Amino acid sequence: MLVGFNFFRSLEHIFNEDGGAESIAGIPLSTYSTEAATNIIAIFAQWGFSQLVLSCFLLLIIIKMRELIPLMLIIVALENILRGGVGLYKSLILEDAPPGAVSPILGLVTLAVFFISIKDN
Repeated sequence: MLVGFNFFRSLEHIFNEDGGAESIAGIPLSTYSTEAATNIIAIFAQWGFSQLVLSCFLLLIIIKMRELIPLMLIIVALENILRGGVGLYKSLILEDAPPGAVSPILGLVTLAVFFISIKDN
């Protein structure tokens, strides 16, 4: 499920016309200059490619290297928790909270699953 979510998110950022910046995250691109909006969309697409690479590694771990699942869990947990922390430090000004606002919660749940996975080992 985690890998599927990451694949979907990455492809949305790469192929959606606005990279998901306005349609999902609520960044008001229509209020920005064309150049500024284009730059934001480009950054979202580049972020999507990074997410796609990570998703491929996660899928490889699940299919071929199951012993690395605890490492996968801690990487996903830290990425979500720390991204939420950066969001507090450098916050976005949006009309509504984007779906990514729950990332720290997802990170904490993943962190709990990580601790359960290493306890059994």
